[in-house]
Amino acid sequence: MKLLKVIMYNLASLEGEQVIDFESEPLRSADLFSIVGETGSGKSTILDAVCLALYGLAPRFYGADNFDYYHTERPNNDQVLDPDDPRNILRKGTKECFAEVVFLARDGFRYRARWSCSIARINYTRPERRLYRITVDEAGRTSEKEVDITGGGRPKRGHKNINNEGLDRIIGLGYAQVTRTGMLAQNSFANFVKADDKDKAVLLEKLTGTELYTAVARKIYEFYKEAEAAYSEVFNQVKAFAVHQLSDEKLAEVEAHKEELDARFRSLQTELQKLKDQQKWYVDLCALEVAFADEEAKWKQASEKAQSLQPIRDELRLLDEVAPIRDVYQTCMNLQRELKELTEEVGRKQLQCSALEKEEAEKRKLLLDVKENYNVIREKQEQMLPLVTEARKQKVELDAQQATVTRLKEEESSLAKKEELLKKEQVENAAQIGELQKRQAEAERILAELMPHRDMLENKNAVSDRLESLDKAVKRWQKESTDWKKNCVELENQQQACREEENRLQKSDEELVLCRESIRQKTQALAGVDVEALQQRMADVTKCYTDLERLRKLQAAVTERRKSLSANRLASEQITKELDAAMREVKELTTEREEINRLLPGLEEAWQLASSRSAEHMRAALKPGEPCPVCGAREHPYAEGIAEVLQPVKEEIARRRKRLMEIEERLDASPGGLRLLCSELNGKLSALREGTGRLNAELTEAVGEWTALVVAYPALPVDVVQADASVLSALLTTETERIVAQGKQARTEQNAYQQAQNELTAMRRTYDEKQALCSRQREELHRRAAELKQRQGQSEQKRAELQQLERTNGELREALRKDVSLPDWEQAFEQDFEGLLNRLSDMYDKYREATRVQQESVGFLNERKVAAGALEKQLAECQAAVKGNKEEIAGAVQIYEAKQKSYMQVLGGADPDETERKLKLQLEEAEKQVQLADKAHNEVVESYSRLSGFVKAAEEQYRKKQADGTIAQAGVEAFITRYNESAEHTDVLSKERLDMCFSPSVDWSGKREQIRQADENVKWCQGQMEARRKALETHRALQVIPLELLGEECHPAEMLQEKMQQVQASSEELDKERLQVGGMLMAHRRSMEQMQSVGEELERRRKAYQDWKELNDILGNANGDKFRETAQCFTLRFLIRQANEQLRLLNHRYSLEQVKDSLGIRVIDHDRADEVRNISSLSGGETFLISLALALGLSSLSSRNIPMCNLFVDEGFGTLDTNSLNMVIDALSSLQSMQGKKVGVISHTAEMRERIRTQIRVVKVGSGGKSTIEIV
Repeated sequence: MKLLKVIMYNLASLEGEQVIDFESEPLRSADLFSIVGETGSGKSTILDAVCLALYGLAPRFYGADNFDYYHTERPNNDQVLDPDDPRNILRKGTKECFAEVVFLARDGFRYRARWSCSIARINYTRPERRLYRITVDEAGRTSEKEVDITGGGRPKRGHKNINNEGLDRIIGLGYAQVTRTGMLAQNSFANFVKADDKDKAVLLEKLTGTELYTAVARKIYEFYKEAEAAYSEVFNQVKAFAVHQLSDEKLAEVEAHKEELDARFRSLQTELQKLKDQQKWYVDLCALEVAFADEEAKWKQASEKAQSLQPIRDELRLLDEVAPIRDVYQTCMNLQRELKELTEEVGRKQLQCSALEKEEAEKRKLLLDVKENYNVIREKQEQMLPLVTEARKQKVELDAQQATVTRLKEEESSLAKKEELLKKEQVENAAQIGELQKRQAEAERILAELMPHRDMLENKNAVSDRLESLDKAVKRWQKESTDWKKNCVELENQQQACREEENRLQKSDEELVLCRESIRQKTQALAGVDVEALQQRMADVTKCYTDLERLRKLQAAVTERRKSLSANRLASEQITKELDAAMREVKELTTEREEINRLLPGLEEAWQLASSRSAEHMRAALKPGEPCPVCGAREHPYAEGIAEVLQPVKEEIARRRKRLMEIEERLDASPGGLRLLCSELNGKLSALREGTGRLNAELTEAVGEWTALVVAYPALPVDVVQADASVLSALLTTETERIVAQGKQARTEQNAYQQAQNELTAMRRTYDEKQALCSRQREELHRRAAELKQRQGQSEQKRAELQQLERTNGELREALRKDVSLPDWEQAFEQDFEGLLNRLSDMYDKYREATRVQQESVGFLNERKVAAGALEKQLAECQAAVKGNKEEIAGAVQIYEAKQKSYMQVLGGADPDETERKLKLQLEEAEKQVQLADKAHNEVVESYSRLSGFVKAAEEQYRKKQADGTIAQAGVEAFITRYNESAEHTDVLSKERLDMCFSPSVDWSGKREQIRQADENVKWCQGQMEARRKALETHRALQVIPLELLGEECHPAEMLQEKMQQVQASSEELDKERLQVGGMLMAHRRSMEQMQSVGEELERRRKAYQDWKELNDILGNANGDKFRETAQCFTLRFLIRQANEQLRLLNHRYSLEQVKDSLGIRVIDHDRADEVRNISSLSGGETFLISLALALGLSSLSSRNIPMCNLFVDEGFGTLDTNSLNMVIDALSSLQSMQGKKVGVISHTAEMRERIRTQIRVVKVGSGGKSTIEIV
């Protein structure tokens, strides 16, 4: 990578835009340049700008330590920045800043990297970063394309966690590699070569970025401790599992006892199930007897209700007997109703005909009137048309004359305005001539007053520049003189501070000796504590507490499982009862459905035969007295009215089908169907049984785990099932309190040890901090002494500069005395310099203005006089035009009045077009009225014709219907007579009873349905009663145990319940014993399984522990220095190899070698017969060469063979003598020719400024901490 240009804007002390262009002279051809400036001027800001533009990080902030705020809440990071936030580089008082770098990458392209940030009111914005690739086309035009800095990765948050993957690929190096490769701090390697082995490892780790070795050593130690703890944990578990194992003899004995108990338990369960079946049979017997009694009562009630409906049966019989006359009766009634309606309609139509005759006469008269009005209007229009034509012609002439008069009046108004404007311009011109004469006189007066200062005013700009230069020089002398005096006072204070710092450093050394002795005593005291025994006690207490908590949970689990088993037992009995009831109903409905399916096909076949078309033809062919071709009978009662006879059969078929659907729905409906209900009940019963089995298994497992754990606690009972819950809880609480007391005691001892260990750690930390503080104080003292010496030299130089500046000011003042003609200018310069400049500017402005006015006034006066003559001529011409216009207007008005009088005589002043339009509208309106009247008359005539035809047709229809009604009435009366005369009918039929039979308000279908339902209900109840009787007999035949065996005196249900309770109690006692034996077996099996599984885990962890122990013995320790020193020996070997390559290029006299198996470095002096020299024997120049070679070696080691064309070397030349300085500068200059590096040296020593001609000067401006960059 090669830097081409650096641009900075408002960064730290650099205000405004500052540019360093390495492609422009003098930097372009310079192999070596220096960055010089006073302390704090901003030299390091240039390096910060390069790093910010490229990586978004700045060296001065990247390593800054954070601090804790005094506030209870942390402030907003966008308002108050952390010390390590690079946005701190924004210059105070400015709103935005940026750093920009143009560089040439290894791919041959130029890139422009930019970093910027700003502040909006009180909040800092997030830094913005951009990277652009610069390309040049064939025509020489440049273009930029943005490149992703992150390389497509996800941007990271925070001012340290910055994603530079894309930029790293382009440059080939990351931030850490660039800072180590291209920006070298010489003091770091000078300290490195003189440090001991322990400090050298720490410095080398920081210089090479190999902190990984320390982290690896610490991780190895941590993994070793974790493996050791894991192995101990599993080993203790194996010990605990061995407690619950049974011997082979004991195991066989327990298993045999378990099988015997299981056989006895199954026998009791079988006996209990038989008693439950007998109890269920007896309950069902009682329920069937009650159901049979209920059905018998329902049958009797249905029979009584059917007998009470005899009156309705008689009415239905009469209805069937009069059925043959129904059609004739309905015809007679319909004809009577239609005759009445027809009579009313004919009367209404006759009244409408009379009204239409009268309306037709009125419409005919109206038609004649509107036709006469139309003829009158048409004659009037023919008379008015010639007058309208004449009026239109005269109106056109009148309008043209009126336009002429209007135009002449507008010309008159325009001429009057023009005359007034010319008069106004005459007055203004005269006023301007007077004003110009006044201005000319005033300008001549001012020029006469300023004539003595004419030479000074002609050279005003030069005089002002000299005055400003003198003012700046005087102010600079005053300021620098004050600063010099202040600096002298500060030097005195700094000398005193150095002396005080030496005293404090001596006291700190004494405190370190006391602190080291306290640490030694504390370490001896802690060495006598048995830490492993204390940790083992804590582990035992923790295990006991965990076991007791588990025993408490097991007790609760056993109690809960027993309650759940009782609840499941009750729920199973309830579901069994519901299932039996549902099964009985399913059986009854199935029987009924089979009966219906057996009878229904015969009924449907009979109905189909009786209602078929062939049967109808045969019935129609029957004749009274003749034999039937099917049965031979001569009486045919069903030859007619067969529909009424077949209706009950049809209804019975429908009823049975409906009942069949109800049975199917009851059986298979979803939800609510009996089969679905039985399935659900069976599912619930199976689930309860599975739950009972699962609860028994969980109870057995809990009892087994209790038995396994309780062995270690003799105070607790072994049988958790038989133990009293309250007593057991009290025992558990007592045992827990004992363990807690032991744990508190062990915890107290452990806390005391931990507190002592923490105190020792704190003392060691304090010792390290004090030792580091002493080192920093010693370094700071050396730095202050060197800085004091440097500042003393600068103070002497500043005094000489002030004397030279004072002489220059005197010469400039003497020159101004010759140029300035003002008598009191020197006094004004000292008292009010700005007022003097303003006074000089005012005189100059007055002189220039007066000169300009004098020159312009002569020309303006001549122009105004010529304009006055022209205005006089224009005014005379305008007045003549006004007079001629008035005469034309008088003649035109006279002609207009004559034409208007003639126009008024034609139509009386009316508009001809409007008059013609009104006449046309009147004629059209009259014509429209004629058409409407004619249409209305025709409509009335047509309506009258239609009504007359309707009346005639209605009268003919009335006569026909009247004849038909008479015939139908005679037929009804004849039927009544025949009915009453017949001997078969006992009742008397009258017209009123016949009306009642055929009345639509009577619900005969409902009455017939009522009779049918009553009969069906009787049959249904009888069938149900018979079904109950059969079910009762069948159930009695299924008796399990004869009732006589249960005893005659006791109730069978009570006897069965008592026997069931006895068997249930025996079964529960036996079940408890089974659970206890099963728990012992379960504990044994679990112990064997756990031993087997944990054995493999124990072996695996033991192997891991051995591996980590061997690795820790070689490389690991708590603070990580063992592996670090070993690895740094190899790192130093590579570093010395790279440094020797650099030394061969810089100076062939020296080479380096590493002391075997250590971090020591020796120098071989080839000019002294390869003499091996110690580092401490080297001169300043030689030490610098060695340090520079190591720094360049680190640069090559870190650059990964990627060329870096720029190298910045920080301070490190202040203590070199002249010969050493020459050697250093020659070595740095040779880097360009040998390695192609452009080297920049950061220094503020005078010797470096004199030796290196090309310089980037950072110059302070004023006293506000502002600096600018100059390249010379």
